[in-house]
Amino acid sequence: MKLTTSLPALALGLVAATGANASDLKQSAIMTHPSQGPETVVEAATAQLVAVDGGAFVSFDTTGLKPGHVHTLWFVAISNPAACASVPCTGKDVLLNTEAVQGDAGFARGVIADEDGSASYAHYQPQCPLTNGWFGTGLNEVASSEIHLVVKDHGPIIEGRVPEMLSTFRDACRTDSIPTAFPEIAFADGEEGPNTCALVQHTAFLATKPAS
Repeated sequence: MKLTTSLPALALGLVAATGANASDLKQSAIMTHPSQGPETVVEAATAQLVAVDGGAFVSFDTTGLKPGHVHTLWFVAISNPAACASVPCTGKDVLLNTEAVQGDAGFARGVIADEDGSASYAHYQPQCPLTNGWFGTGLNEVASSEIHLVVKDHGPIIEGRVPEMLSTFRDACRTDSIPTAFPEIAFADGEEGPNTCALVQHTAFLATKPAS
């Protein structure tokens, strides 16, 4: 699978289709998730965000995933990043200081990684509640929000459960592989299974203006 890199055709196409300016296009490196140890840059991978009136388009083209495993992409919106303890914000800010940072997380897309460990996601998020959102805050103004994209590995395919694995946070995952700090809705979104699941990659797009 050939991954898109610098100024990918998808992102440029979104700029043209939505009437956005090239300056509205942000690109960000994709990193390994801190829950897996020291963060490192994922080579030959890139994420893009295009801000438009009423929402944001994102794409996430990556490598280094486990071939044949189901991976879901989660959209994290932080409407008051100034209240975070660091720049960029962290998962602790979203999970433990939720009200102050006005954080939320919701489903974006699910894919099965290719045999070379690559995967591509594309998602449009309007300024509204997130799909299967955890805290009900949703995405407010894109320019003043810090937006993160997080990839979760659900493990190898389980026959008969692929649609649920591709569209929920919990499906196929052992309970002890979900951090206890996560809200109850995360544990209820899908059925328990035998797989050891993990957050494996992420990226962050910083706000471009203060929250109003």
